[in-house]
Amino acid sequence: MIDWPLFGTLIGLVFIASITPGPNNFMLMSSGALFGFKRSLPHILGVTFGFPALLIAVVYGLGALLERLPWLVTIVKTIGAAWLGWMAVKFLIAAYYLAIPNNDGKNDGENNGSTNNKPANRARPFRFVEAALFQWANPKAVLMALATSSGFVTLSPSIHMRALLITSTFIIFAFLATSVWTLAGSTLNRAMSQGHSAVALNILMGVLLFGTAAVIFMTPA
Repeated sequence: MIDWPLFGTLIGLVFIASITPGPNNFMLMSSGALFGFKRSLPHILGVTFGFPALLIAVVYGLGALLERLPWLVTIVKTIGAAWLGWMAVKFLIAAYYLAIPNNDGKNDGENNGSTNNKPANRARPFRFVEAALFQWANPKAVLMALATSSGFVTLSPSIHMRALLITSTFIIFAFLATSVWTLAGSTLNRAMSQGHSAVALNILMGVLLFGTAAVIFMTPA
């Protein structure tokens, strides 16, 4: 048995939570502008399926475990913040090398075919696994998972049906919302993927990641 009026409320909540600004949407918009929609697709799918995985875990008891062992949250939070900080550094390094005049990565031609000093590890889009794992350290995602699992406990007497309804709703709206934000950034890709605009976008992405890492690290467990 399903409480359909409550399910309608869930749909409205999920839509608002998915489309409003947050770490995922801001980073996807920047990724769309830097790398385009196609290259950002693993990032989109990582968010789309990573959060429901977190949500399923919370529905089946992870929330109660975290309340009993809050130090687990601290460990995950610290690792997530450190990883985001490293990604931020890579974007800022990419911005630095993009700002160097004539640094196009082509062979010199007069130095035995060697390349210039462009770094091998350039900024890149998030991978599927990275985006999925980030949800476990994303304060907005964790709080939403805890609130949804507790607030919609009467959606169905069956925990399996409840998990199915909540996660499937989030998958649908998360994919739509993240795609919209990425496409919004992707429309700027042609005009902003080179020159000073690319430098500015890499700096923006680095700052966003540093800011997100700081928020994660300072959020109480």
